[in-house]
Amino acid sequence: MPALAPRQDKLNCRIARHFGWFLLGLALLCSARGSLAQLSGTVSVVSDYRYRGISLSDNEPAVQLGLNYDDARGWYAGAFVSTVESSTYQSNGVQAIAFAGYAWPMASGLTVEVGADYSVVTAQPRFDYGEVYVGFTLQNITGRLYYSPRYFGEDYPAVYGELNLAQPLHDNILLLTHIGLLGSNAKSPYYPYQTSSAVVDGAIGVGVTWQGFNLQLSWVGVNHASGVYAATGTGNRNGVVVSISHSF
Repeated sequence: MPALAPRQDKLNCRIARHFGWFLLGLALLCSARGSLAQLSGTVSVVSDYRYRGISLSDNEPAVQLGLNYDDARGWYAGAFVSTVESSTYQSNGVQAIAFAGYAWPMASGLTVEVGADYSVVTAQPRFDYGEVYVGFTLQNITGRLYYSPRYFGEDYPAVYGELNLAQPLHDNILLLTHIGLLGSNAKSPYYPYQTSSAVVDGAIGVGVTWQGFNLQLSWVGVNHASGVYAATGTGNRNGVVVSISHSF
């Protein structure tokens, strides 16, 4: 759709500007506190980019890059970028997410955190949105609860909760499970006068690490279509996802 091109160009410029300054800030912060901080990253290729169970790559492969900064005093920040594709708008682009937060480790082994993130999706019109979240980590279990006043650019608030388990099966093999629940006041795409019911997404799979590489094979899916994700489509809601990543 040619009419969307100016919007996409503006979004690409905003990403280059905002995330360029964000990554520069990370680099300066890391160099200033080199003895107290750790900067790391991951580059990945996935057979299908599933975001909270929904494919943002039109069930096609995607390339991803992540950058994380961890301060010894508990502060952390980072950025994540993935290629995306929209069959609805016949466009390609990226989803870019910047995040920052603070984590409190406790003597019991429990760690709690608070933070915020902001997402821009260039392949979709007006899909920018921000969230705040609280979370925890206890041994092999992590969980987070997110709140967004305008989720995925819609004029409706949303709450998303997730639990994740990474259970060691062997020295370098993990059992990976995920369950997520999204609640929103977004209207149903089929019944405009009704709000969409909760969307449940889940995943189960295995991960293998070897010499800095990680290979994962997972089954991922959602329970039904939702007005929250109307522009992304819901074809092949359930399927197998393969990913390979390298940490640096």
